[in-house]
Amino acid sequence: MESGVCWICGKPSATGEHRIKKSDLVERFGKGPYRGDDALVHVKEDRIRNLQGPDSNLVKYEKNLCAYCNNTFTQPFDRAYEEFIPWVMQNEAEVLKRRVIDFESVYGPDWANKQRDLFKFFAKCFGCWLDEAGRAVPADIIELLGKDDFKTEFYITFQVNEDQLLLDAADQAIGTQPLVAHKKPSTGEEIGFQCGNHYRWLTIMYWYNHFPLEPVGAAWTANSKFLYLGWYEPLTSEERTELVAKLAELRADGRAEPGAAPDRDGT
Repeated sequence: MESGVCWICGKPSATGEHRIKKSDLVERFGKGPYRGDDALVHVKEDRIRNLQGPDSNLVKYEKNLCAYCNNTFTQPFDRAYEEFIPWVMQNEAEVLKRRVIDFESVYGPDWANKQRDLFKFFAKCFGCWLDEAGRAVPADIIELLGKDDFKTEFYITFQVNEDQLLLDAADQAIGTQPLVAHKKPSTGEEIGFQCGNHYRWLTIMYWYNHFPLEPVGAAWTANSKFLYLGWYEPLTSEERTELVAKLAELRADGRAEPGAAPDRDGT
């Protein structure tokens, strides 16, 4: 739902943030257009459509930010993310072995400021998601974007998708996790949310006023030099066995799966 106003500052909205980051698509699949052998598909709510390029509206939120907030005010947040993902993928063997990410290794001496900018990037994504879904963005989310010190009910966790690791790197997908509202059983009132995104085997989950008991990783609020990764296996044992058998068949035949940028957004 397009609100018509920027959820950060309240001015008229004119731009839509990327739901799947443009830098991720370019890094993973090139600048486009994605046609022929380079064709990609976008999957949302079981609807499959061709993705022509990294600037497609298919991978953007509705226009719910003004140009200043999206392109100037939050630009340092975007840049922090654009440094983070390439570093993780370039160092994936060590990250997967230790299941820890040291921000000083990622960003150098200025790690404290840049890890805070990275947190704000995810807060920006979460706010865009809530606003598009017709939910009010909590005040603490808006306020923290302009602060160095803040308190918030917003948390981030990082998980290794063990099932994605069964795939060759070229077949590992990028996309989003659905928006889920957590409600009071007695009244149905929405009291918390979760959503997120994934890049290959790394799943990044956003939590607001809710935290699960599963091994999703340590809660991070821009308050640590280290990220401690959790893990999960979304496939059932039967699905995993079927996938392994299918991959063995494809590799034996020299065939590869087509590229995809799935978007599993929902409410």
